[in-house]
Amino acid sequence: MRRSNPSRRAGFTLIELLTVIAIIMILSMATFGLFRAASSARNKSKSKGEIQAIAMACENYKKNYGDYPCRANSGTDNTYHRDLFDQLIGRRLLKSFPLANGTDVELIAYDDPRLPTGSGGRKMKSFIDFGAIGTNDNSHFADNDWRGGAAATYEFRDAWGNAYDYRYRVLNTPGLPTMNTTTGAYISPYADWKSPNFLVVSCGANYIDLGDGIMPAQNEYWDVTTLTGGVNMMKNGIIPANYFEDDPAPTTGFLRADNIVNWTN
Repeated sequence: MRRSNPSRRAGFTLIELLTVIAIIMILSMATFGLFRAASSARNKSKSKGEIQAIAMACENYKKNYGDYPCRANSGTDNTYHRDLFDQLIGRRLLKSFPLANGTDVELIAYDDPRLPTGSGGRKMKSFIDFGAIGTNDNSHFADNDWRGGAAATYEFRDAWGNAYDYRYRVLNTPGLPTMNTTTGAYISPYADWKSPNFLVVSCGANYIDLGDGIMPAQNEYWDVTTLTGGVNMMKNGIIPANYFEDDPAPTTGFLRADNIVNWTN
């Protein structure tokens, strides 16, 4: 009796192909999710460590110069983090000068001729090792990078490529006292800061640097709500209870829930 051969399959059916593709997509999405979670955790840990390093450097700076890094009176909200970099890397330092009616505190160059030892042969005193924290131009970052007034826009950058922002006291105009010698009270703007500590913030993973050199908006770093007296968190250092709450409203749009800061989390 002649047996018939079973029919041969020329390939996979459409349903089988779609099933295999679906499985591959599920596995890829799971793998990507795990990779993204691991990358986010690594970046967060790195940025936390860098904020701790900045905080320790600020403490050592205060031991040497009597106060934490301050912002120059001629600066703006957008130059705070650059003044911080200048001071922690040693390019500039705080120096007190006696006045007839008090003390003038200024942010001066490390080789300012008014220093007791003058400017000849002076070297920068750095409070952070060169390259320990990323900057916006690591390729040209070296010991002599500040000589001749070059590279005036350096800043510390977090693991996502955004600047670490910083807030503390703003110095008064050079030549004017920071304290009223009669009352013992500090004079504005130096007096506006009410906190005993400084603030350092990373925007976290919600904001990725696009390579355009533009920092995230101030409200991604700080609560910019104007309080009684016309000052806010950026001016007085007082941290509001709702700092980490998200507000998706188009007019504000801040996403601070994942911010990495020096005062908590």
